[in-house]
Amino acid sequence: MDYTHRWVNHEECFVDPVTGARTNRIEGAWEVHIKRHLKRMRGVRKELLTGYLDEFLWKTWFFAGEVPVSTCMEGLVMAIRKHYHV
Repeated sequence: MDYTHRWVNHEECFVDPVTGARTNRIEGAWEVHIKRHLKRMRGVRKELLTGYLDEFLWKTWFFAGEVPVSTCMEGLVMAIRKHYHV
């Protein structure tokens, strides 16, 4: 995968004048995906939002597409075992 990590200091500018780096594309993409996920759930109570975002990120980082809850749980257990050497 050809990828170059760049960043923008939003206190100075929104597009880096030297590299042309900008964040609006990735921020917009995340917004669309998260909104779609939350719409499928028919809304979320404010106090539960953080947990739902954690779940969304976990699934998008480690699994492609829709997967059963059991697959996600197996992946979570494997990650815990690997991290804690159990």
